[in-house]
Amino acid sequence: MAVQPPPAATVPQQAVPPNSQKSSGCFGRGCGCSLLGCAGVVVLATLLVLGSGYWFLVVQASAAVTAPATLVVYNQPVTVDHKGATPGQALNAGNEVATQAKGHAAIQFPDGSFVRMSPDTTVQITTVQLQKNGSLQSAEVAQKIGRTFVNVRHLVSGATFKVGGHSVSASVRGTQFEMLVRQDHSNLIKVFEGTVGVNGKTTASVSAGQEISADANGTLSAVRAIQRDLQDPYALTAQCSRAVSNGTTAGTLQTSAGDPISTGQTTTFDYNSPGGTISVALCYPGSFMTLSIVDPNNVEHASRSGASPVQGNLSGPAGKYRAIVHAINVSPAEAFVVAFATNAPCTAGNSDDRGAVVRQTLSNSQIAKSMADAGVTGVTLKVQGTSPTSARIYYYSDLGGTTVSWTVVFYAASPNLGAVVTQVSVRGVNVTTQVLNYLGPAGKQSISTIPQDFTVDRVYSCAAGGDTIMVVEGHR
Repeated sequence: MAVQPPPAATVPQQAVPPNSQKSSGCFGRGCGCSLLGCAGVVVLATLLVLGSGYWFLVVQASAAVTAPATLVVYNQPVTVDHKGATPGQALNAGNEVATQAKGHAAIQFPDGSFVRMSPDTTVQITTVQLQKNGSLQSAEVAQKIGRTFVNVRHLVSGATFKVGGHSVSASVRGTQFEMLVRQDHSNLIKVFEGTVGVNGKTTASVSAGQEISADANGTLSAVRAIQRDLQDPYALTAQCSRAVSNGTTAGTLQTSAGDPISTGQTTTFDYNSPGGTISVALCYPGSFMTLSIVDPNNVEHASRSGASPVQGNLSGPAGKYRAIVHAINVSPAEAFVVAFATNAPCTAGNSDDRGAVVRQTLSNSQIAKSMADAGVTGVTLKVQGTSPTSARIYYYSDLGGTTVSWTVVFYAASPNLGAVVTQVSVRGVNVTTQVLNYLGPAGKQSISTIPQDFTVDRVYSCAAGGDTIMVVEGHR
């Protein structure tokens, strides 16, 4: 199961999201899903957003095109190229992201893959290329120091994802693994799902449940079972994700890794639920921790304790749920992970935009009805495929003998809605050059983050009853 980076801060959030303007249409308040509200707005927001001041690069319709990633800030301080980072900002090849003490961040790719960064970690993006359907063709980052957790969505044939340490690199096709680069330039790679190809002076294949070391010169150790490390939260992430996966919707998953805590300390994590039954789990390496939940009515439910993973289910309304982790008998300090998920149904029209928690949906059945009501023919507009971390919208029209098609991928670039256009053609001809010339220098940004009147926590797409649905969840 793919792990989605959490929208909530790992410790009390210091970064203040920029003021955002209120949106309208399908992804704003009061959407009636008229033709303009659904089909028209999606088209215009993708291709004609110039008047709103947001810019899209229409990328080549070839097998692989250059595109940036997006920065997710969980807790400051975080910098990009030695300057203060802004949540949701675009990251291009050459950008260097650094977390300082207590800083937590992630580099988010449009397909849902990400590199999560612990405090005191520095990572530089080397390259990012997308296929025309929004899937990653290739991505490469150089990790200079620190600890990262890498979650890579399953890549198509020929696609690659590589993380470089010091004198060593890890190549994957769809997996979860950890890279640790120490001050002395030695490396440690742990694999939690799938298989990782490790290249140093020699090569090795490392499977789930195994780890390998490399010295500063790239000399690899023997592959061995993952060793217990009380300071490492990432070995617990897969365990906690599995603990909440049964009976919940994959796109609602949130995992939060906290800094190590010891006896007498507590840490809190917030989860904005669309309502229903919430599954929560606390995972820690040993000793004794407990978990309690505060619901949206500010009622604290009985502390849940036991061997890791500590699990619980709670039914309740939409709103903010707070998990409180208590270190009862923990010495020395230990890392831990909290995971949330809900059973929010995948149904058309199951939207709630009335209060602090937002859930908006756009389904193929809604789009088809609005277009039929308007008497539109010769146009195809649909949510294409499913993903727990993104949604892909496909458009095709043949009006007056002129064929036009495009594909746009939406994802959570918290606090904003991220989008990347991956294919545009008119009468089968790539119009990239003409569009870029029209956009001018500002159009060189491949990804635009679109402010909403709420903070976007999750974007995913699902299917049920023959209908495919895009879901955007967030909070105010």
